[in-house]
Amino acid sequence: MKTINFATTNKEKLQIAQIVCLEANISIVPITLEIDEIQGEDPEIIVRDKALRAYEQFGKPIVVSDDTWDIKALKGFPGAYMKSVNQWFTPQDFLRLMDGVKDREVTLHQYLAYTDGKVMKIFKNDLHGKIINEPRGRNDKSPNATVIELDSDNGNTIAEVFEQGPEAVAARYKNRPDVWHELAKWYSKTNK
Repeated sequence: MKTINFATTNKEKLQIAQIVCLEANISIVPITLEIDEIQGEDPEIIVRDKALRAYEQFGKPIVVSDDTWDIKALKGFPGAYMKSVNQWFTPQDFLRLMDGVKDREVTLHQYLAYTDGKVMKIFKNDLHGKIINEPRGRNDKSPNATVIELDSDNGNTIAEVFEQGPEAVAARYKNRPDVWHELAKWYSKTNK
């Protein structure tokens, strides 16, 4: 079985990576690093810098992830700042922002970056959804997960999907495109 070192402290992101990559016969090794992430408007620059910093600390091939969130009616807010916004906002704060707004469309832009110190490969995937009218489910770390339904989650919020347990999360990723599918396909071909 091949292995990928994945720098993350996010349990949900780790679970997704493990589920998707296991089907490709790839084991995910979680690596905990303190990475001082740059801030900005260009998600590719952010994830590329994050991968370089992770590689400098770890010294071995590594993958990092970064998500940006685009709320269409709010002109792309919060973008790359969702992690910070989730520390400040409650689910009700997200709903107040959308009060009276008809277009509740949201897009999750998923990014992964792999580097071995020589090769840098960026993967991207978009998932579409909407902000609902009332929070459902529980996620203390990511309040946005209680107010966002992704189109591929059969009417469940992100929080509700993870509350259903590992089997439901695994089923979610069998039939839905995810950035990890792209990375696993590439990694399987290039690391024989």
